[in-house]
Amino acid sequence: MHASVYISGYTNNVSVGIYHYGFDTNTGILTPKGLAVESVNPSYFTTTNNHLFAVNEVPLYNGANTGYVSSYSRNKKTGELTLMNEQPSGGEDPCYAVCDVTGNFLLVANYNGGSAAVLPISDKDGELGAIVSNPFDSQWYNATGGVPDRQEKPHVHSIDLDPVGQRYAFTNDLGCDRLITYKFDRKKTGSLTRHSDFQFPIGSGPRHIKFAPNNNNFAYVISELSNDVFMLEFDFHKGKFNLVQKIHALPEDFQGENLGSEIDIPANGKFLYVSMRGYDVITIFKIDQATGKLKTVGYQNTGGKHPRHFTFDPTGSFLLVGNKDTDNVVVFKMDKHTGLLKQVSSVEHVQPTCVKFWA
Repeated sequence: MHASVYISGYTNNVSVGIYHYGFDTNTGILTPKGLAVESVNPSYFTTTNNHLFAVNEVPLYNGANTGYVSSYSRNKKTGELTLMNEQPSGGEDPCYAVCDVTGNFLLVANYNGGSAAVLPISDKDGELGAIVSNPFDSQWYNATGGVPDRQEKPHVHSIDLDPVGQRYAFTNDLGCDRLITYKFDRKKTGSLTRHSDFQFPIGSGPRHIKFAPNNNNFAYVISELSNDVFMLEFDFHKGKFNLVQKIHALPEDFQGENLGSEIDIPANGKFLYVSMRGYDVITIFKIDQATGKLKTVGYQNTGGKHPRHFTFDPTGSFLLVGNKDTDNVVVFKMDKHTGLLKQVSSVEHVQPTCVKFWA
């Protein structure tokens, strides 16, 4: 079986946009197919059946203090992308985006803008409309300052939707040490209405969240600054999170600087993986299927430096990790019984920050 992979990153070096690869799900070999489209700093992207939406992580767009997002259509035969349109993201340096299940709205996290935004998506051609919701309230968005040079102001690092009915949206604010829950009106207006907060310990720096595929009440957050994984339980009736467990993602004897990055769970729901930038490993946890609690299984060197992002292949057999500072993407075979990883291949790619399969 062959699958399509798209890889993007920053364009302040040799890279000029988003690239297309072929992937052999039998051997774990990546084959470059070429440039899919030129784009400025597409540090992250998300896809629907027919369109790709990239965040362009810049502080200025058309003279305004905002980044922007781009919509692309795909030629399925060649893998090439065609720009449909661009729209301001509502804040500086957008770094994350997700589409709702209907494909009607794109939700964006603006890192340096400290805000979230929702943009409508045209049913006809996938073009993005102007922002319909851009919640920001300085009275409750207060940075903690726990890590002074990183938490001097709000930094919204991600936005995600609940896996059941998508009635809720969640933002992880690294600067405020908060996981904020919004009610999301996906059926009509696309508006976000603040509903509840979960406060992490000061200096945690929450980055990304992942819900367990086998129990939608269980959610896991990787903290970038404290390098912890927080296991939370979400009450869908109340729309609130409760802490169940906090577990460190580095060995007890680790000395040095490190930043937590990506977090994900394969479809079988047995293991949780997080990437550590500095120690440069994927930390592997086993998930207790009854309680959702984590137990450390091991640490796998990523074959490079600064593993910013990783993803699983469609068969659930391989994990692909992008090492930004060593310009390579490494493929690992996953043992479905132990969760352990074994490197099988690697390709050169300049500053990869987002690696995703697209059927």
